[in-house]
Formats: sequence, structure tokens, C-alpha cells
Amino acid sequence: MNSKSPTTASILPALAPLSIIRMFWKHKIAIAAIWTIVAGGTFLFVHKMPARYTAEALILVDSQKIPEKFVSSTVSTELQDRIASISQQILSSTRLKKVIEEFDLYHEERKAQFDEVILEMMRRDISIRMDRGVIGGGRPGAFRVGFDGSNPSTVAQVANRLANLLIDENLKTREVQAEGTSEFITTQLQEAKKTLDDLEASLSRYKVQHNGELPQQESFLEGALSRLQTELESNRDGMNRAQQTKVMLENTQSSLEATEALLAGSSSARPAGAAPGPAQPLPRIFKQSEVMQLQLDQLRTRYSDDHPDVKRARQELARQKALEEKAAAEKTSDPPAKPSPDTVAAGAPSSAPSAPNAELLQTRARLANIHTQIGLITKEMEFRKGEEQRILKNIAVNQGRLGNLPVREQEIAQVVRDYEISKANYRSLLDKRLAADMSTDMERRQKSERFTLLDPAQIPERPTKPNRPLLNGFGCGFGLVLALAVGFGLELKKNVLLGEWELPVGTAVLARLPHIDISGKSAPNGGAGKTGSVLRRKVRIAILSSAVLSLLGVLGAVVYYASNRF
Repeated sequence: MNSKSPTTASILPALAPLSIIRMFWKHKIAIAAIWTIVAGGTFLFVHKMPARYTAEALILVDSQKIPEKFVSSTVSTELQDRIASISQQILSSTRLKKVIEEFDLYHEERKAQFDEVILEMMRRDISIRMDRGVIGGGRPGAFRVGFDGSNPSTVAQVANRLANLLIDENLKTREVQAEGTSEFITTQLQEAKKTLDDLEASLSRYKVQHNGELPQQESFLEGALSRLQTELESNRDGMNRAQQTKVMLENTQSSLEATEALLAGSSSARPAGAAPGPAQPLPRIFKQSEVMQLQLDQLRTRYSDDHPDVKRARQELARQKALEEKAAAEKTSDPPAKPSPDTVAAGAPSSAPSAPNAELLQTRARLANIHTQIGLITKEMEFRKGEEQRILKNIAVNQGRLGNLPVREQEIAQVVRDYEISKANYRSLLDKRLAADMSTDMERRQKSERFTLLDPAQIPERPTKPNRPLLNGFGCGFGLVLALAVGFGLELKKNVLLGEWELPVGTAVLARLPHIDISGKSAPNGGAGKTGSVLRRKVRIAILSSAVLSLLGVLGAVVYYASNRF
């Protein structure tokens, strides 16, 4: 049958299952060869791959030993963020170089690669992953630190070394953070104290400058003003009493002066030894106690007996009466004067000095006393006038201070507000510093949250890479698919009928040709047949070799990817 016949190409239906089976059966030897080569190459390549071991150390996140209601930690970073930060510090070039030199890692690679490449290789071999199944509650209670390498013993040692580095770095990091927080709060506290001191000094200066006009002194000012009003009224009452007393004393003075003039005139007009004439009526002279009694009566008309002025006037009156009674008693107890010899010789009467002369002396003495009292009253009135001016001045000052109270209240409100805010800020910072100091001390004593090596890394017994069964299965499957594809492609390229089932339904089959051997074995001479058979065999070998080489290239790329992936 010719593959280029239009009749055959037009009647060729879709590939039937029998046709596909026929295709694979016709090229069963090539398919088996390709499958065997690919599978064998995969097995050999996977077997030659170096084994990789992984060891992991389990680190427990140990919670704070002291209840947080007593001491709160100042390190509030999330566990994941803190682990990420510590991991970056552990994976730094300096730390990794020390670990590489300590355990002699990547011995062969260090001879041919740069340090940056070696460090990047180690970073890829280190793994840190969270483990949420230790404590529960959805919060990471532990995490694992792993290392991947070719030597099982070295892998376990490196994993434990990395775990210890993480634990030590966590302690240092927490302590540094706590100390940094404490230092920052201490600095803020010093600045707040300086501000508070300045505001306190400003408030003190303001209070000293405006003492007596402060809002909290309003009740004191009102009381002082009330006392000044009472004092002013009392002073004015005292001035009125002094004025009345002065008038009474002046009247008494006038009477005594008239009496003195009368006595002086009668004494000078009467001859010696003449009998005294009839006594002239003299104006009544008031005693000091009587004047004071009048003043007391006037005070009682205005005040009660418990008033201080009334009590003082009563005491002075009692004292004056006592003095007058004492003077009267001394006068009555004195013996009468004896007449002198000259007086007896002259025939003068043997009596004491004449009554008018004695009365004149007594009147002059009383007149001198009145003068003294009037002078004292005058001084008292002048003093009370000065006191009145002073009281009025103080009243005006206090009234002015009361009037300035609203202004001072507005002025001091801003100073007090800033002072109270600064004071509250200082107290808050002081409490925070005490808490930060306690937290820092807790971190130093390792009583806060810390990492504990719960399960050290053990020496692994079996490798984790490569996954040989998976890679071998993948290679076998790929080889089978590739072999079937090659067989299918070779037969599909011929475009020939594989059987009568590919003909349309109802097509009559006139004859069936038997299998004709074209290998040249049945030819009489056999030379041409053998030449054609060898040529076809070489072509098939070349095609198969190119397919195998292409397959091996693809297979090598796939296996390399799979070894790094799995």
C-alpha cells in the first residue's frame, strides 16, 4: 500500500485502540530498549548521588517564671519576629565563618569557591521552622533548628551548635532590649524632672509675686476685709468715745479753771485773820471714775456686756475706783498738822491752812490732772485717726486684690495646668522606670521568657536526600513514556494502514497478502538483500542513538532538579 495514495489518506480514520496496540507491538524491541536504557541510567545516576543527612534540635519557648501581674516584661516583640531577628544575627557572615572553620565544613568546596558562595550554601542548608504541636493553643511553643549535610555526626554537632547560638543570642537580645528600654525611660525621666523643676520654680515665683491675690486666698481676703471693717467700726467708736471724753474733760477743765479763779480771788481779797465769808457755790467737779462710768454706760448702750471694749472699760473703771478709794483712805488716815511756834506767837489761830488755800491747791492739782488726760485723749484721737487711715488703706488694698482674683485665676490656670501635666508625666515615667528596672533585673536573672534546648539533635541514621525510590520511579515512568512516544512517532510517520479495522465500515476486502520477507535471505544471490538490511540497521541505530542522547540530556536535567527539590 502506498502512503502517498490520496484514496488511502482520505479514508484513514482516527487511531483506534487496536491501531495503537499494533504500533507498540511492531516496535516492541525499540520501546523495551529505550525503557531499559532510561531506567538503568536513572538507577545508576540516583545511586551515584551523594546522600544528604538532616539533624534537627528542638528548642522549647519557656514562659516567664514570675507572674506578669507582679512583673511585666518590657520585651514585647512577637516570638516569630524575635526568632527572625535572631536568625539574621546567627546567619551573619562572621558567625557562619566561625562555625564553618570550627567543624571544617565544605572542605572541598572551599578550595574552589569564594567565601560568599560557601556562606550562601550554608544558609541554604540551615532551616528554622516553627513547631505548633508542643504546647498548643495556636501559639508557637517550640521551634526546630536543622542542618543539612553529608556527614551524619557533623550534621548533629552543627545543629546543636546553632541551637546554642540561638539560645545565647536570645538571652543577650532580651537583656539588651530591657536595658535599652530602662535607659530610655531614665533619660525621659530626667528631662521630665528638669521640666517639672522649672515649672515648680515658675509657679513659686508667681505665687510669691502675687501673694494675697491668688484664687485659693479668696476666703482669706474676704475674712481679712471683714476683720478690717470691724476694726474700722471699732476704731471709729473709740474715736467717738474719746471725743466725748475730751468734751467732758474740757467742761470739767472749764469748771476747775473757774473754781481756781474764784479761790484765788477770795484768798487774795480777804485780810489776814479775817473770818471767812459765806461759802460761794462751786461748780461740780467730776471724778475720773465718774467720767469712765459715763463712757461705760455709753458702750453698754451699743454693745453687750461680753464685748471686748465693754470688758476693757469695766476693768479700767474698777482700777480707777480702787485708786480713788486708796487715795481717800490715805487722806483720812493722815494726822492734822501742828501749828508752828511763829503762828502761835503771832496770835494766829492754831488751825491748819485756811480752807480756801487748800481747796485752791486741790483744784490746781485736779486741773493739772485734767490737762494731762486731755493731752492723752488728744494723742489717742490722733492715733485713732492714723489707724483709720491705715485700715482704710488696707481695705482698699484687699478690695483691689479681690478685684484682681479673676485675672490671677486665668494667669495661674495655665501655669498650674502645665505643672499638673508635667507632674503626672513625671509620676508615670517614674512608675515605668521602676517597672523597667524590675524587668531588666528579671532578664538578668533569666526568670523571663527564654529558649530551652528540649531535644538535642541526634545523629541521623538514614539520609533525607535524595529520595531514591521516588527518583527511580520517576525515571522508570519517564523512560516508559518516552519509549512509547518514540514507537508511536515512528509508526505514525509512515502513515500506513495497520489493519482492516481502520477501513470504513462496509468496505469489501478482496484479498489478503501474506508476509513477504524483504531482508534478502530468500534471494538467490543474497548480496543486494544483505546490503539493504545493513543500511536500514545503521539508520535505525543512528536514530535510536540520537533519541537516547536527547533522552539522557532531558533525564539529567530532570534528575538534577528532583535531587535539589526532594
